[in-house]
Amino acid sequence: MKRGLRGAAALGAAAVALTAAASPGEELLDLLTGEFNNHEQVWQQKLDGTAQVERRHWRFERTGGKRLVLSVAPGQAPGEAAWAFDLRPESLDTAVAPVDGGGPSCSYRWQAQADGFAGRQTPPRSCPQSLPGEWRVSATHLLASNGPSNDATRYAARRVRYYRGWIALHRHRIDPNAPEDDVILIRKVRLHDEGSVFPIADAGEPTGYAVELARLTYQNTGIAVLKLGIVDQADGETLSYAWTAPLSDRVGINLRWVQAGFTRED
Repeated sequence: MKRGLRGAAALGAAAVALTAAASPGEELLDLLTGEFNNHEQVWQQKLDGTAQVERRHWRFERTGGKRLVLSVAPGQAPGEAAWAFDLRPESLDTAVAPVDGGGPSCSYRWQAQADGFAGRQTPPRSCPQSLPGEWRVSATHLLASNGPSNDATRYAARRVRYYRGWIALHRHRIDPNAPEDDVILIRKVRLHDEGSVFPIADAGEPTGYAVELARLTYQNTGIAVLKLGIVDQADGETLSYAWTAPLSDRVGINLRWVQAGFTRED
Protein backbone atom coordinates (compact mmCIF):
# COMPACT_ATOMS: atom_id res chain seq x y z
CA MET A 1 0.00 0.00 0.00
CA LYS A 2 2.78 2.46 0.85
CA ARG A 3 4.36 2.45 -2.56
CA GLY A 4 1.03 3.63 -3.94
CA LEU A 5 1.06 6.87 -1.94
CA ARG A 6 1.84 10.10 -3.68
CA GLY A 7 1.85 13.72 -2.69
CA ALA A 8 -1.47 15.39 -3.38
CA ALA A 9 0.10 18.54 -4.73
CA ALA A 10 2.37 16.69 -7.15
CA LEU A 11 -0.45 14.55 -8.48
CA GLY A 12 -2.78 17.50 -8.82
CA ALA A 13 -0.24 19.40 -10.88
CA ALA A 14 0.44 16.40 -13.08
CA ALA A 15 -3.25 15.64 -13.53
CA VAL A 16 -3.99 18.93 -15.27
CA ALA A 17 -0.83 18.72 -17.40
CA LEU A 18 0.27 22.29 -17.05
CA THR A 19 3.51 23.30 -18.70
CA ALA A 20 5.70 26.33 -18.31
CA ALA A 21 5.11 27.22 -21.97
CA ALA A 22 1.30 27.18 -21.74
CA SER A 23 -0.51 30.49 -22.15
CA PRO A 24 -2.65 31.76 -19.25
CA GLY A 25 -5.75 30.95 -21.29
CA GLU A 26 -4.64 27.35 -21.85
CA GLU A 27 -3.77 27.00 -18.16
CA LEU A 28 -7.26 28.21 -17.26
CA LEU A 29 -8.92 25.74 -19.62
CA ASP A 30 -6.73 22.89 -18.34
CA LEU A 31 -7.54 23.66 -14.71
CA LEU A 32 -11.28 23.90 -15.34
CA THR A 33 -11.39 20.63 -17.30
CA GLY A 34 -12.49 17.81 -15.01
CA GLU A 35 -15.10 16.85 -12.42
CA PHE A 36 -15.63 18.28 -8.95
CA ASN A 37 -17.87 17.33 -6.01
CA ASN A 38 -18.57 18.97 -2.63
CA HIS A 39 -19.27 15.74 -0.71
CA GLU A 40 -16.95 16.52 2.20
CA GLN A 41 -18.43 20.00 2.62
CA VAL A 42 -21.93 18.53 2.98
CA TRP A 43 -20.68 15.71 5.25
CA GLN A 44 -18.91 18.16 7.56
CA GLN A 45 -21.88 20.52 7.76
CA LYS A 46 -24.09 17.59 8.74
CA LEU A 47 -21.67 16.67 11.54
CA ASP A 48 -21.53 20.29 12.72
CA GLY A 49 -25.30 20.74 12.60
CA THR A 50 -24.94 23.83 10.42
CA ALA A 51 -27.06 24.89 7.47
CA GLN A 52 -26.34 22.59 4.57
CA VAL A 53 -25.66 23.53 0.99
CA GLU A 54 -26.89 21.12 -1.64
CA ARG A 55 -24.50 18.41 -2.71
CA ARG A 56 -23.49 19.05 -6.30
CA HIS A 57 -21.34 17.55 -9.03
CA TRP A 58 -19.71 19.83 -11.59
CA ARG A 59 -18.16 18.64 -14.85
CA PHE A 60 -16.26 20.87 -17.27
CA GLU A 61 -15.55 19.01 -20.50
CA ARG A 62 -13.38 20.38 -23.26
CA THR A 63 -15.09 19.83 -26.60
CA GLY A 64 -12.50 21.34 -28.91
CA GLY A 65 -10.70 24.58 -29.49
CA LYS A 66 -11.21 26.96 -26.58
CA ARG A 67 -14.67 25.71 -25.59
CA LEU A 68 -15.76 23.96 -22.40
CA VAL A 69 -19.24 22.66 -21.66
CA LEU A 70 -20.48 22.61 -18.07
CA SER A 71 -22.95 20.29 -16.38
CA VAL A 72 -24.13 20.77 -12.80
CA ALA A 73 -26.23 18.09 -11.13
CA PRO A 74 -27.28 17.23 -7.56
CA GLY A 75 -25.66 14.20 -5.94
CA GLN A 76 -22.63 12.20 -6.94
CA ALA A 77 -22.71 12.05 -10.74
CA PRO A 78 -22.63 14.54 -13.64
CA GLY A 79 -25.71 15.46 -15.59
CA GLU A 80 -26.32 16.78 -19.08
CA ALA A 81 -24.18 19.67 -20.28
CA ALA A 82 -26.14 22.91 -20.02
CA TRP A 83 -23.65 25.75 -20.49
CA ALA A 84 -20.90 26.49 -23.02
CA PHE A 85 -17.86 28.50 -21.94
CA ASP A 86 -15.87 30.02 -24.82
CA LEU A 87 -12.50 31.62 -24.07
CA ARG A 88 -12.19 34.86 -26.01
CA PRO A 89 -8.99 35.26 -28.06
CA GLU A 90 -6.06 36.96 -26.38
CA SER A 91 -7.90 37.39 -23.08
CA LEU A 92 -8.99 35.65 -19.89
CA ASP A 93 -12.67 36.33 -20.53
CA THR A 94 -15.13 33.50 -21.15
CA ALA A 95 -18.40 34.05 -22.94
CA VAL A 96 -21.14 31.83 -21.49
CA ALA A 97 -24.30 30.71 -23.27
CA PRO A 98 -26.75 27.79 -23.06
CA VAL A 99 -25.56 24.73 -24.97
CA ASP A 100 -28.85 24.60 -26.87
CA GLY A 101 -28.28 28.13 -28.15
CA GLY A 102 -31.33 29.61 -26.45
CA GLY A 103 -31.51 32.15 -23.68
CA PRO A 104 -29.24 35.02 -22.71
CA SER A 105 -25.45 34.96 -22.72
CA CYS A 106 -23.07 36.53 -20.22
CA SER A 107 -19.37 36.41 -19.40
CA TYR A 108 -16.77 35.86 -16.69
CA ARG A 109 -13.49 37.72 -16.34
CA TRP A 110 -10.69 35.61 -14.89
CA GLN A 111 -7.54 36.62 -13.07
CA ALA A 112 -4.50 34.51 -12.30
CA GLN A 113 -3.98 33.66 -8.64
CA ALA A 114 -1.06 32.04 -6.82
CA ASP A 115 -2.70 28.60 -7.06
CA GLY A 116 -4.99 28.97 -10.05
CA PHE A 117 -7.61 31.43 -11.30
CA ALA A 118 -10.55 33.45 -9.98
CA GLY A 119 -13.48 34.45 -12.19
CA ARG A 120 -16.32 36.94 -11.72
CA GLN A 121 -19.40 37.74 -13.73
CA THR A 122 -18.95 40.91 -15.78
CA PRO A 123 -21.03 42.88 -15.18
CA PRO A 124 -22.10 41.44 -11.79
CA ARG A 125 -25.37 39.48 -11.68
CA SER A 126 -25.57 39.40 -15.48
CA CYS A 127 -25.75 35.58 -15.71
CA PRO A 128 -28.79 33.43 -14.86
CA GLN A 129 -29.19 32.65 -11.15
CA SER A 130 -28.22 29.02 -11.71
CA LEU A 131 -24.64 30.16 -12.38
CA PRO A 132 -22.40 31.41 -9.55
CA GLY A 133 -21.28 35.01 -9.30
CA GLU A 134 -17.71 33.96 -8.58
CA TRP A 135 -15.43 30.98 -9.25
CA ARG A 136 -12.05 29.89 -7.96
CA VAL A 137 -10.27 26.93 -9.52
CA SER A 138 -6.97 25.23 -8.70
CA ALA A 139 -5.36 21.86 -9.36
CA THR A 140 -7.35 20.35 -6.49
CA HIS A 141 -10.45 22.48 -5.83
CA LEU A 142 -13.36 24.36 -7.37
CA LEU A 143 -15.07 27.05 -5.29
CA ALA A 144 -18.33 28.63 -6.41
CA SER A 145 -20.31 31.36 -4.65
CA ASN A 146 -23.14 33.71 -5.50
CA GLY A 147 -21.31 36.76 -4.13
CA PRO A 148 -18.76 38.16 -1.69
CA SER A 149 -21.18 38.87 1.20
CA ASN A 150 -21.07 36.91 4.45
CA ASP A 151 -24.44 35.29 3.79
CA ALA A 152 -23.49 34.17 0.29
CA THR A 153 -24.00 30.53 -0.66
CA ARG A 154 -20.58 28.97 -1.13
CA TYR A 155 -19.80 25.57 -2.59
CA ALA A 156 -16.41 24.03 -1.84
CA ALA A 157 -15.79 21.14 -4.22
CA ARG A 158 -12.76 18.97 -4.79
CA ARG A 159 -11.47 17.51 -8.04
CA VAL A 160 -12.56 13.88 -8.22
CA ARG A 161 -10.28 10.94 -8.99
CA TYR A 162 -11.73 7.73 -10.39
CA TYR A 163 -11.00 4.17 -9.24
CA ARG A 164 -11.83 0.86 -10.93
CA GLY A 165 -12.25 -2.44 -9.15
CA TRP A 166 -14.40 -5.35 -8.07
CA ILE A 167 -16.76 -6.42 -5.27
CA ALA A 168 -17.49 -9.91 -3.94
CA LEU A 169 -20.43 -10.51 -1.58
CA HIS A 170 -21.06 -13.97 -0.14
CA ARG A 171 -24.68 -14.82 -0.93
CA HIS A 172 -25.04 -16.59 2.42
CA ARG A 173 -25.11 -13.09 3.99
CA ILE A 174 -28.47 -12.34 2.35
CA ASP A 175 -29.76 -15.90 1.99
CA PRO A 176 -29.03 -18.27 4.91
CA ASN A 177 -29.89 -21.23 2.67
CA ALA A 178 -27.20 -20.42 0.12
CA PRO A 179 -23.93 -22.38 0.18
CA GLU A 180 -21.20 -20.53 2.06
CA ASP A 181 -18.94 -20.58 -1.00
CA ASP A 182 -21.58 -19.01 -3.29
CA VAL A 183 -20.33 -15.51 -4.16
CA ILE A 184 -21.90 -12.55 -5.95
CA LEU A 185 -18.97 -11.19 -7.98
CA ILE A 186 -19.19 -7.79 -9.64
CA ARG A 187 -16.36 -6.71 -11.93
CA LYS A 188 -15.60 -3.40 -13.64
CA VAL A 189 -16.96 -1.24 -10.84
CA ARG A 190 -16.06 2.44 -11.22
CA LEU A 191 -16.19 4.87 -8.29
CA HIS A 192 -14.81 8.32 -7.67
CA ASP A 193 -13.25 9.36 -4.38
CA GLU A 194 -15.71 12.09 -3.38
CA GLY A 195 -18.48 10.06 -1.76
CA SER A 196 -19.34 7.79 -4.67
CA VAL A 197 -21.72 4.96 -3.66
CA PHE A 198 -22.21 1.71 -5.60
CA PRO A 199 -25.24 -0.42 -4.55
CA ILE A 200 -24.49 -4.15 -4.64
CA ALA A 201 -27.13 -6.02 -6.63
CA ASP A 202 -27.70 -9.71 -7.29
CA ALA A 203 -29.04 -10.29 -10.81
CA GLY A 204 -30.59 -6.83 -10.66
CA GLU A 205 -32.11 -7.30 -7.23
CA PRO A 206 -30.82 -5.10 -4.37
CA THR A 207 -28.92 -6.90 -1.61
CA GLY A 208 -29.25 -4.08 0.92
CA TYR A 209 -25.52 -3.34 0.86
CA ALA A 210 -23.39 -0.80 -0.95
CA VAL A 211 -19.77 0.23 -1.26
CA GLU A 212 -18.73 3.86 -0.73
CA LEU A 213 -15.43 5.57 -1.56
CA ALA A 214 -14.83 8.96 0.04
CA ARG A 215 -12.08 11.39 0.97
CA LEU A 216 -12.70 12.76 4.46
CA THR A 217 -10.84 14.77 7.09
CA TYR A 218 -11.47 13.71 10.67
CA GLN A 219 -11.71 16.84 12.78
CA ASN A 220 -10.46 15.33 16.03
CA THR A 221 -7.14 14.44 14.38
CA GLY A 222 -7.03 16.67 11.32
CA ILE A 223 -5.94 13.64 9.28
CA ALA A 224 -7.22 13.32 5.72
CA VAL A 225 -8.01 9.77 4.59
CA LEU A 226 -9.46 7.85 1.68
CA LYS A 227 -12.17 5.62 3.16
CA LEU A 228 -13.62 2.50 1.55
CA GLY A 229 -16.78 1.60 3.44
CA ILE A 230 -19.45 -1.09 3.43
CA VAL A 231 -22.84 0.58 3.85
CA ASP A 232 -26.13 -0.83 5.14
CA GLN A 233 -28.62 0.76 2.78
CA ALA A 234 -31.49 0.29 5.22
CA ASP A 235 -30.22 3.11 7.43
CA GLY A 236 -27.21 4.49 5.54
CA GLU A 237 -24.81 3.47 8.31
CA THR A 238 -21.28 2.33 7.53
CA LEU A 239 -20.87 -1.19 8.90
CA SER A 240 -17.11 -1.30 8.52
CA TYR A 241 -14.40 0.48 6.57
CA ALA A 242 -10.75 0.49 5.57
CA TRP A 243 -8.73 3.62 5.05
CA THR A 244 -5.53 4.78 3.46
CA ALA A 245 -3.94 8.07 2.41
CA PRO A 246 -5.78 10.23 -0.16
CA LEU A 247 -4.70 9.61 -3.76
CA SER A 248 -3.32 6.16 -2.94
CA ASP A 249 -2.97 3.90 -5.94
CA ARG A 250 -4.94 1.08 -4.31
CA VAL A 251 -7.43 0.50 -1.52
CA GLY A 252 -9.24 -2.67 -0.46
CA ILE A 253 -11.24 -4.33 2.30
CA ASN A 254 -11.82 -7.96 3.35
CA LEU A 255 -14.52 -8.78 5.91
CA ARG A 256 -14.79 -12.40 4.74
CA TRP A 257 -18.47 -12.03 3.89
CA VAL A 258 -17.64 -9.13 1.56
CA GLN A 259 -14.44 -8.08 -0.17
CA ALA A 260 -13.63 -5.22 -2.51
CA GLY A 261 -10.54 -3.82 -4.18
CA PHE A 262 -9.95 -0.67 -6.26
CA THR A 263 -7.09 0.82 -8.25
CA ARG A 264 -6.83 4.50 -9.14
CA GLU A 265 -7.08 5.38 -12.80
CA ASP A 266 -4.11 7.24 -14.29
